[in-house]
Amino acid sequence: MKTKKIKWSFFEDFKKNFPLLILALADVVVMAIPFYMENYIPNINGNLNLTAAEYSQAGAIYGFVALPCYILGAYIGDKFKSKHLMVLSLALTSILGAWYLMLPIIGAVNPDSNVIKYQLYFIFGGFSFATCGLFWAPLWKVIKNHGTEELLGEEKEKRVGANNGYQGMMNGLIGLTLALFGTLLLTLSTNGLLPNLVIKETEISLGFFILVTIYVLLTVLSLIMIFFVIKEPKIPETSFSVKSLVAVIKQWKIWLLGFLVLGVYMLQMGLSSYINYMNNVFLIPAVAVMIIGIFRTYVMRFLIASPFGKRADKSHSYIFLICVGLLIGIVLVCIAIMLPGFNNDFNKEGAGNFGTGKIIIQFAAGLNLILLGMVTWALVTIRWTPIGAELKVDNKDYAAGVNIISVIAFTPDAFFKQIRSAIESKHNMVLENGTIVANQTGNQLILLVVAVFAVFGLICGTALYILLYKNSDKFIFKKNRNKIAEISK
Repeated sequence: MKTKKIKWSFFEDFKKNFPLLILALADVVVMAIPFYMENYIPNINGNLNLTAAEYSQAGAIYGFVALPCYILGAYIGDKFKSKHLMVLSLALTSILGAWYLMLPIIGAVNPDSNVIKYQLYFIFGGFSFATCGLFWAPLWKVIKNHGTEELLGEEKEKRVGANNGYQGMMNGLIGLTLALFGTLLLTLSTNGLLPNLVIKETEISLGFFILVTIYVLLTVLSLIMIFFVIKEPKIPETSFSVKSLVAVIKQWKIWLLGFLVLGVYMLQMGLSSYINYMNNVFLIPAVAVMIIGIFRTYVMRFLIASPFGKRADKSHSYIFLICVGLLIGIVLVCIAIMLPGFNNDFNKEGAGNFGTGKIIIQFAAGLNLILLGMVTWALVTIRWTPIGAELKVDNKDYAAGVNIISVIAFTPDAFFKQIRSAIESKHNMVLENGTIVANQTGNQLILLVVAVFAVFGLICGTALYILLYKNSDKFIFKKNRNKIAEISK
């Protein structure tokens, strides 16, 4: 009897949260090509016969286009149905994904790298519009409102943490499955067990081609499921206006939270840079790098998101938890910078000649990346929750709040990738296969930029926490003073 009850409860929970599973799939595939593949595929630029700097420049264009698109999304996200906006976004992403899929073939037919480079720039700009202008705010608005129709006040806002946690957990599980399969495909291609495509004497990785095809097909699938399955709750709201948007922009709390989330996002940017660092500087084999990258990106998100979301709901402040996590992340980034030493060409002997000391450093670099992934995904799970729970932004302005914060927080998509591209152009080396990548100093400088902006985010987040809670009994420093006073009595 007890077993039946447990099984019934499992299926009831699954049915209740099935819309969040669909949203998790959509969240994975819409970000896959411009972001997630780079998190576990080292030197992804080589698949398009581009330099690391050229591929990073495409990411910078994504960021530049994103800034006005977030403003656009802040307006239309509260003006039109979220479901319709997400469907339109996924349709556009599917078309652009199919175009991206054809780039290696186009490059084989026409070997001029400029032909591929400028098409990639246009595709990434289109991805940016589809994701930042049409998809981003509606996604988080639907997640926020899921299962909250009968809840009121603080309880309603607390449910958001659980929704974010479940969506994040499913995001990690789906991403993990796809990334493991992708790693298998790429490994088979690299070892010649999966024959590569040959066009005009140019080899194209069949594993890479199949992986991108799967992401495109799943984008189409998520579009169909969102259209037929997602139901938006009927929540009475006043019509959103430009005046409301301006009112949201004027809130100093929005700006400080935006800078705090920027610090968290810089940790995410550091994670993608760390992958190439591991492969090219620490000389950790590509397969091992892929596995570690998958573990810190998807396994960590799957294991951390839901438990941390529930734990965070019991905390007195999401902002305080984000600040603590960001501090830990900064320490881990600094460790990564120092691990290989300075001005010493850590990898000059080659991995085959590494002594015990350098092997220990390789292990430490991998473990450090996993820990950084754990911290980062914990913070990503709750980064939007303070908008309603602590900043008290109304539901009618929620999409605007998400997008205004996104404008601030995701500017690294533009400036960081531009900086990274400049560093890679100046501090680089050529691998045996001819691919141009950042050298040891270049990778350390990239991570240093990550740490500096993360510190700025931490300062802003600490200021926001103090300003919000300095007169509250929940204020952590006041709690500690009270405990000390009680002990002294």
